[in-house]
Amino acid sequence: MKKTLTLLLCAFMLMSFVGCASGKLAKPETNLDLWIAENVEAVDFSEYHQRYGMMGGQEYYGKGYIPTVDENGEQKDPEECVIYTITNYPDYMSRKRHVTRITITDPDVTVYGLSMNSSNEDIEATMKSNGFKAVEIGDRGHVEWVRGKFHIQFSNDVIRIKVEVSNFLKIQF
Repeated sequence: MKKTLTLLLCAFMLMSFVGCASGKLAKPETNLDLWIAENVEAVDFSEYHQRYGMMGGQEYYGKGYIPTVDENGEQKDPEECVIYTITNYPDYMSRKRHVTRITITDPDVTVYGLSMNSSNEDIEATMKSNGFKAVEIGDRGHVEWVRGKFHIQFSNDVIRIKVEVSNFLKIQF
């Protein structure tokens, strides 16, 4: 019994480190350069501007989005842009780098054919038809669309896409 338990524990730990349980979400109809949970080890980021200030990963503006610098020399996001967050995945101890968050403030960017300007009815119909379930967040009637470890939020000013990243060893950034 003790050997079986030890073997099961070792198998679970190995799966979390190598990504066997990481899951994928097929890239939908979108005009994004990168997709959530996409491995970016082979991506050439020379055409992307890096967003400064993140610990535990890197953030990049999508191609064509250029940040400005204010009078204090601090980087400011363009009013309309896409920001890709790159971290280790599926666990922060993993060696492989993936897109783990996408923040969209450009109304011309679409995900599943939807944009920030899409109606709630269109969002609901499209997300349900793609296997997502509505989960209320907060007490203001906001909805997050969830499918496994993938989450998408739509609002009038931003679309947020994220994938859950495990933190087996409880790393603090």
